[in-house]
Amino acid sequence: MLISLNILGRTPIAGQVKTRLIPALGANGAAIAHEQLLSHVVGVAKAWCEGVANRELKLWCTPDIIHPYFNVLLPGEQRYKQPQGDLGQRMSAIVSQGLQTADGVVLLGGDGVSVSETLLNQVEAALAQVPVVIASAEDGGYILIAMSTHVPSLFTNMPWGTDKIAQETRLRLNSQNIQWQDFSGQWDVDNAHDWERFKRTFQPK
Repeated sequence: MLISLNILGRTPIAGQVKTRLIPALGANGAAIAHEQLLSHVVGVAKAWCEGVANRELKLWCTPDIIHPYFNVLLPGEQRYKQPQGDLGQRMSAIVSQGLQTADGVVLLGGDGVSVSETLLNQVEAALAQVPVVIASAEDGGYILIAMSTHVPSLFTNMPWGTDKIAQETRLRLNSQNIQWQDFSGQWDVDNAHDWERFKRTFQPK
C-alpha cells in the first residue's frame, strides 16, 4: 500500500504567515516561528518516510517553491506549488492527484506539531480498514485528513478557520455512510498560547 504524505506549507514571508502571532512576536518573529513549526512537522514526516519503500513525501508550497528556506527542508523534486483555489479546492486537488498513483493520501498541516511517527503509523494502518481518517485537534479542526477514496464533499463549502471543521467532517461522512476513524486530541499552533506550548513541548531549555 503506497502512502503519499503531503504537507501544506506557506512561503515564510513576514506579515503573510502566522498573522495571529504578530501581536506577540512581530511580523519577522511570526515568520521565524512559522519556519520553526514547518521544520518540525517536515522533520517528523521525513523520519517516518525514510528508508520505507511504500511511503513518499511531498511539500506543497504557496505562493512559490523556490524560497531559500525550502531548500533546507526538502529537495526540489519533492516540492510542488499548491493548486489554485480556496483551501478546500487545493486540498481536494492534491488528494485527487495523489490517488492516481498512491493507494492512500495523507494531507498534513504545516503547523500540526503534535504529529508523530506513532500517529502516522496509526493513520496508515487505519487507511487499510476505512476510506477516511482524520486526526482532530483540540480547537475543533484537524491536523490531518487521509483518504484511500476521494470524497470531494469533505472539501466543499466547509467552514474553514472555525472550530466546526472536525464536527462537520464527521457529520458529512456519517450522512454518506462512509466509514471513518478519528485519532483525536491533536493540536496545532494558531496563537501565542499555542506557540508557548510548542516551545515548552519541543524546545525545552
